Amino acid sequence: MKKIFKIAIAATVLFLPSLLSAQSNFRTGYFLDGYSYKYRFNPSFQGDRGFISFPVLGNLNVGVESNMGLSTFLYPTENGNLTTFLNSSVDDNVFLNGLSENNKLNVNLDMPVLALGFRTKKSYHTIDLSVKAGAGVNVPKSLFKFAKVGSADGTTEYNVKDFMVKADGRLELAYGYSRPLTSWLDFGVRLKFLAGVARAEVNLKEVNFKTAADEWSVKASGSLEASCGGLMLPEKTNDSGEQVIDFENIGFDTEGFLNSLRKPSFGGAIDLGLSAHILGFIDISAAMVDIGLISWNDVTKGVTSGNPWTFNGFGSISTDGGAGADFEQFGTELLNAFEFKKTSEGVKAVDWLAMTSYISVEVMMPFWKRLSFGLLATHRYDGPFSWTEGRLSVNIAPLNWLSLTANYALSDFGSSFGGALNIHAKGFNLFVGADSFLPLMEVTPQYIPVKTLNTSVAVGLNFPFGKYNGRFKK
Repeated sequence: MKKIFKIAIAATVLFLPSLLSAQSNFRTGYFLDGYSYKYRFNPSFQGDRGFISFPVLGNLNVGVESNMGLSTFLYPTENGNLTTFLNSSVDDNVFLNGLSENNKLNVNLDMPVLALGFRTKKSYHTIDLSVKAGAGVNVPKSLFKFAKVGSADGTTEYNVKDFMVKADGRLELAYGYSRPLTSWLDFGVRLKFLAGVARAEVNLKEVNFKTAADEWSVKASGSLEASCGGLMLPEKTNDSGEQVIDFENIGFDTEGFLNSLRKPSFGGAIDLGLSAHILGFIDISAAMVDIGLISWNDVTKGVTSGNPWTFNGFGSISTDGGAGADFEQFGTELLNAFEFKKTSEGVKAVDWLAMTSYISVEVMMPFWKRLSFGLLATHRYDGPFSWTEGRLSVNIAPLNWLSLTANYALSDFGSSFGGALNIHAKGFNLFVGADSFLPLMEVTPQYIPVKTLNTSVAVGLNFPFGKYNGRFKK
């Protein structure tokens, strides 16, 4: 358990959370005709028909958003194996030039367990139960430089700001309602009841490393919050005689976790959306989703020690035991670099959700309305994990039951090309697509993208019912 945890810490800080099945909403589907889950972007959007999802597989997304890639941290050796960036054979500048000033990774799972949509006269209703989980890391370039170079280039002091790691998971039960306000304006609202399962956040606002003989003097300003039934955070005595959290011997009690599910943390949220139809061939929409919070129970809080402490640096890492061993050692050293002492246990804490805004315009071609062009602007409000994206799409619906879309996106994580196919006949709906196909062109045997982690894949199976009420009635 100890060994696994050390590897996991290092991997989390770098890139391996991408192994999770995860994705924020499948944005390629925004302009895809007949896509049943458009209401998740904007609750004013109405479905072409009612639908019921195939359990779990109704809208399954796998993906990640990052400005880092696997090839940033792993390098081939002469014998054909892989080594980490810490190996002396990896040139310092080659590694550092591949990094951004802030290296981000956002991973999100949004999986409907069961979803239902149905129409009553002019109104459209949706009900769904979902599992949502997320993980994020923001690592300043200066921390990687410290780990790689240290004082070898004459640098005797490093100042690392806004290093943050967080993760959370919750259940969400939501009801959505949409109806026309006028002949050209639709309004929608979606109410969500939230049950929190687990949450953890480490936020180091500032860490200062200074050379002190053969050691480094460390002083940090940071905080820790964790709410997870069964999580055991033992303490140890540091060199200054203070009781600090012993991360290397962290434990987990499965029975305690299962018992905590009987009294989950609760919260609520709301989605709001408007969509306007102008001149018969222009659609404009705007929405804000996840406006809400969760009140977490049984929270453990901690802060970094106010006094400087010593740290031996990353020099003990041999880098000759293979990538897995290297990450284990890196995790050990990283854990030793930061010291947190508990300030309270079993308290409550409020955490606001990360909100997302969507603004779009779609223009159908007057000579053939089944062909359209759409522009979607997305912004995620999430502190150091915030990001912005613009996505331009070309969409075609040659038949009432068949639609396709292709798009190009530019965001804080780089550029991407995506597309999707949707078959949505009465009684049967199957869609498949990706927000970006480029990273899928080169993957490891474990299907992890090598060049970049900014990708997603979506597939869904649903069963539409009722009269067709889409835009191509005639």
